[in-house]
Amino acid sequence: MSQHSTDIAPITLDGGYGALAAWEVVPPPGVRLRGTAVLVPGFTGSKEDFEALLPLLAESGYRAVAYDQRGQWQSDGPDQVEGYSMDDFSGDLLKVIGQVAGDEPVHLVGHSFGGYVGRVAVVARPEKFRSFTLLASGPSSVEDINFPPPSLVAQAVEAGGQEFIWQQMSTAMFAAGHTPAPERLDFLHNRILATKKANILGILQVMEVPPLADPAQLRAAGVPLLVAYGDTNDLWAPEVHERFAEQLGARRVRYPGVGHLPNEDVPQQVCADLVEFWTASVA
Repeated sequence: MSQHSTDIAPITLDGGYGALAAWEVVPPPGVRLRGTAVLVPGFTGSKEDFEALLPLLAESGYRAVAYDQRGQWQSDGPDQVEGYSMDDFSGDLLKVIGQVAGDEPVHLVGHSFGGYVGRVAVVARPEKFRSFTLLASGPSSVEDINFPPPSLVAQAVEAGGQEFIWQQMSTAMFAAGHTPAPERLDFLHNRILATKKANILGILQVMEVPPLADPAQLRAAGVPLLVAYGDTNDLWAPEVHERFAEQLGARRVRYPGVGHLPNEDVPQQVCADLVEFWTASVA
């Protein structure tokens, strides 16, 4: 856990299926509240992916909430793959926003698959969002991506379960030069095992279809957009993110030497870029 972990409060939110485990941070005494942010993790992720980032956002004046999506880690989720459609995920997000912000629009950050969910929610209810940041979240999981076809991964998960995904992830981590501390490695392993198999298979099924066939739909929603990405060992090459940002009419931030988790690798820089973007988006 980080040195800031005492600033993070566990909370429970209602999802469309059951309870969603979440973390909340609020600005410390004497720091003016500047807005509310909601952060959505990606495939096989959880709220813990934002552990280093959340306290920094609070110190910058933002109340921030991150949650485990349905069936992830500590959140409730159905045992049937049919309970993990994009409508389910985006519906949960909109329900979360209603609970943490009421009628006030929020700044949304979607990491990887969390960005897919965010895209659909922003197009459906643009009035709920002050801004939307796609963090290491490219246009598609079926082309221009360094990821096997989701249908093939699903077949392997059907046979090998969560342990198969763990073996793939840990192999990729070490190949990329990441050597997490033993306790971190244990957490990542336990998180995968606790994530429902139906969640993994459901997301893989959702990933077979791009979340929005036409980027113009997201651009037309009128919500300020930021595309932020690492340029080393991310799932999408930098030029893919750049092209996507251009299609969206989005601002763009590139993190040199960083991979798929800028939120963990360079949280202070990510925080600074988010605050700059959020400040401009409400000016």
